[in-house]
Amino acid sequence: MASCRRPTGWAQCVRKSLAAALYTAAAASYAPAMSAPAQALPAVASSVLFLGPRGVQSLVVEQLFDRKGRWYLSDDEGVCYTYLEFPHVRLTSDRLVLKAHLVSRLGQRFGNNCVGADLASDVTVSGKIRGSDHQLILDDIRIDRVDDEAVRNALNLALQVNPDSIPRTARIDVLEPLRKQAFTAGGFAVHVDEMHIASITTRNDTLVIQFDLSMSAP
Repeated sequence: MASCRRPTGWAQCVRKSLAAALYTAAAASYAPAMSAPAQALPAVASSVLFLGPRGVQSLVVEQLFDRKGRWYLSDDEGVCYTYLEFPHVRLTSDRLVLKAHLVSRLGQRFGNNCVGADLASDVTVSGKIRGSDHQLILDDIRIDRVDDEAVRNALNLALQVNPDSIPRTARIDVLEPLRKQAFTAGGFAVHVDEMHIASITTRNDTLVIQFDLSMSAP
């Protein structure tokens, strides 16, 4: 449990605890019994989280690569599919860049078979970062580089036939890890109820998230 001994330190405490939660991306859930309705506390306004490469990597792996370490870009009930694995994340001025290994059974489904080709290559995928409520949104997702030429040609052809073969948007919930944390202020438990991302910018390899929080206590 994160501890804030003075109410005036809530913003700083929450910000530090949020960073810790995002870096680990595996905080234990917290669901205490409450004998009385929670009392709403004022929003913690204009807090800023500086999220470095490890934190961004943890968020991406935890929420996008959530099927045995794979991010399925397309999946027709396991018959025809395309997924990414072994991700490595970095940031540019306005995009999240993801280097990963792509595996695809690309083709047309007939019954329980996929008539087509089995493909595999290292790739570079990117998406433009923006914030919405408590989510990081990756827009304009695209495949920027495919190392294997044959795989690149096959994917280019598939995308010409069906541009929706890969998703164009993905969502990462920043609030989810924070809700798994519990904080104390003045001797009583404080819970984070809502989060609103006001702005997102990048500085070198760091994601700068300005946000407001709404909290409650029993």
